[in-house]
Amino acid sequence: MVAASRIDHYAEESGYNEPTSILSRVLAKAPYFPRCSDDKTAKWVRPREYAVRQPYIQVNPQAMTSWLIFDLDEGCSNPLIWEERGVPEPNIVVRNKHDLKCHLFYAIKPVCTSDKARRGPQKYLKAVYNALRDKLGADIAYSGPVAKTPGHPDWQTWPIHNQEYELDELAEGLDLTWRKPWEKDSFDVHSNTESRHCLLFHTIRQYAYSIVTKYREGKSYNSFYRKVEEYAESHNNFVKKGFSSNLTFSQVKATVKSVSRWVWEHYTGSGRKTGQMNLRHRKDLSVSEKQRLSSLRTNSLRKERTEDKIRRAIKALESSGKKLTLTAVSQTARITRQTVAKYRYIFSRLQSVKIIPMKNILMKSVNYATHQIAALARCEIVSFPIMKKGIETKPINTS
Repeated sequence: MVAASRIDHYAEESGYNEPTSILSRVLAKAPYFPRCSDDKTAKWVRPREYAVRQPYIQVNPQAMTSWLIFDLDEGCSNPLIWEERGVPEPNIVVRNKHDLKCHLFYAIKPVCTSDKARRGPQKYLKAVYNALRDKLGADIAYSGPVAKTPGHPDWQTWPIHNQEYELDELAEGLDLTWRKPWEKDSFDVHSNTESRHCLLFHTIRQYAYSIVTKYREGKSYNSFYRKVEEYAESHNNFVKKGFSSNLTFSQVKATVKSVSRWVWEHYTGSGRKTGQMNLRHRKDLSVSEKQRLSSLRTNSLRKERTEDKIRRAIKALESSGKKLTLTAVSQTARITRQTVAKYRYIFSRLQSVKIIPMKNILMKSVNYATHQIAALARCEIVSFPIMKKGIETKPINTS
């Protein structure tokens, strides 16, 4: 009883018991017995009420994804990095107190990832996650399932909002790739004739191709080498794929050294056109300038889509006779209330234009030849006869 009361007290202090807090969703969506620990090894399995007391916890069940988590292991120098990159804001930011490393949590409508679930939603989830990860510049080697525990005193936790995202909302403005050439959904060791060395070589060389330009800009080969080495170590999991053993540390290191050196000195790009703006081959622009131009275009597209959603939501609320409030528009448009608040000017614009139904205009008695008429709700051409003072006009058949 004493232990249970201590757990309830901890959950209440951390905000897990508040229904309106996004932290309550962390506890509600976590497995009943999640993995947890005081380090990244996730060596314990505990009931979730106990697990939230540890610095690291498994937030997604094995066959269900309710959170997209991104690891900014190189540091989150900009506290609003999502605005800089032109992507939706996360629900929770959990940051290390001693450096700028952080985890971004995005709450999504749960997607079943079991073997019996449909493959389409799982592929779409993977595509959205990969595109958003690349846009944020998050660690490509991070695959979970353990993350920094939101609300734990070891971290700085910033709960932003509690709106659940649809995958379509997160996909707006992203360049989705359903499957990369070197990635497969399943692996059959019996039908594959390549050795472990060849498989690891092809895997890490493709990854090295994708990041070398970024590290060349900073002229940091050592950082590039360490990044490729981390990726190779995380993919040295051949036992899970059906092989008898993994590669040794020296074998992995030799492959990493060979790939890193060749890619750094010789790789110049695939020559493909990527992105709508085709900035890949603009040699006159730096990487930061390309990112800035791309972010401006992405922000413009997202702004147009958001404005359209809000206008359609306002129109739907007005047609149903409901009151226009930020909360009502947010729920109808299925976007966050904070986002709707940023577009308050749409309310004032729509309310300043009073639309008069056409039947009221055409049936009205006009006593003077000059009369001001508000803009019609639809674009229609109507011919009005010349009217004299004192003569009442007849209704005009526009059908």
